Amino acid sequence: MVKKIISRTGQSIRKKFDAESKTLIKNSSWVFIANFIGAGFAFLRSIIIARGLGADILGYYTSAIAFVTSIQEILKLNVATGLIRYGAQYLADNRKDKLISLLKYSIILSMASALVSTLIVGGITALAYDKFIAHPGMGTFIFAYALVNGFAFLDNIGKGVLKLFYRFKTNSLISIIMDSIEFTIISLVIYFFPKNLSYFFIAVISTRLINSLVCNFSVVLELKSELKEYLSTKMNLIKEEIPDITRFTFGHSFNNTLKTLMNQGDVLLLNYFTGATQVGFYAVAKKLAYSILTITDPLVTSIYPQLSVLTAQKKYHEIGKMLRKTTLFACIPLGAFLIVAFFLKSHIIVSLYGKQFAPAVNPFFIHLIDAAMCSMFFWILPLAQSLGMNALRFRIYIAAMILGIIVSLLLINHYEASAVAWGLFAGNFFITFAFIYFARKTIARLKQALPAPVPISSEPV
Repeated sequence: MVKKIISRTGQSIRKKFDAESKTLIKNSSWVFIANFIGAGFAFLRSIIIARGLGADILGYYTSAIAFVTSIQEILKLNVATGLIRYGAQYLADNRKDKLISLLKYSIILSMASALVSTLIVGGITALAYDKFIAHPGMGTFIFAYALVNGFAFLDNIGKGVLKLFYRFKTNSLISIIMDSIEFTIISLVIYFFPKNLSYFFIAVISTRLINSLVCNFSVVLELKSELKEYLSTKMNLIKEEIPDITRFTFGHSFNNTLKTLMNQGDVLLLNYFTGATQVGFYAVAKKLAYSILTITDPLVTSIYPQLSVLTAQKKYHEIGKMLRKTTLFACIPLGAFLIVAFFLKSHIIVSLYGKQFAPAVNPFFIHLIDAAMCSMFFWILPLAQSLGMNALRFRIYIAAMILGIIVSLLLINHYEASAVAWGLFAGNFFITFAFIYFARKTIARLKQALPAPVPISSEPV
């Protein structure tokens, strides 16, 4: 009897999803497992780091990382998105030789941007360290982190190729292994050297480097048999497509820069106006709240290649149907989650991080609202990328940044960390609904441009 009920329930749930939604769920399963385990490690790691370093030292570290990330993101060319978009077309045309050419071009662009961004971080650190970081003696660690983080630009290329071949299992296993290693190393360092920022920075830099090396080596092993016969392909095979690929890559990268500045600039803004302690509270609140994106990050990872293929095939009706169903399916659990979290928010923060982090309660719940909204509309950015909305995306991000800064500055004197949390929420709210509006208009226009179906004659042949 129980088996029949479970079977009928499963069949009922499956019927509610269309074919593309089922493909999305299938592709996301391994990513979800990896993200769930990674979120567990990240959750425990955030508690250990916060308790081991304290709010002040955590604030200094967070400010330093935000400083490096903000600068490198300005020059980082996020070539993986273009690799997936154009690579999907090459695979659909059975042109793996062109995919190899695109891969070589992507690596050259990525390493050039890594070198330039690392040198700029080193130069600014040498000339104006005191302007950005109030804690002395971190200049060498900041440059070392920038160097390793620049090398890790290659990680996204490797992961992008795996996604093109739907090797989500390999991607996920790498993430699980590296999350385990990172958690172990950092936990041991915090245990033996509490409140020591130097040793902690060394642990972070070391695990970042190991992660990158393992990731790229694993990609080579996984795809060697698929692509080895095309490795000698010259890059000029795609010379006619390179201008279009370059425009897309630079446009997308600049938009990603704006997105990163929104998500890292909030820390720099808070550090400038209030100091490292408030940054420590803010970092804990933001890290914990955004951990719920573990649920939808696998969907984001899986849906972009799928949307790229559907867009290339002009299946706009299937896109709309899939997105409507997945969004409606997320509404009820997210709403219930926010209601429960509202009543437990103080207990959660104090129990996990201690009474010293009590000021993180309000920014935590604000970030939680923001994270729930982003989870519900997880498909927004992948859809915009697959539709090629780079120019519009730039304008939306600029408007969102201005809105977020204005809200933060108006509230920061009275609400400190909560003010910046409200600023980030305002910016993300604007981005979400602006993208929905313009994506609907774009899809409607593309549908109108499709050729009319040829009527089938009823006359006998």
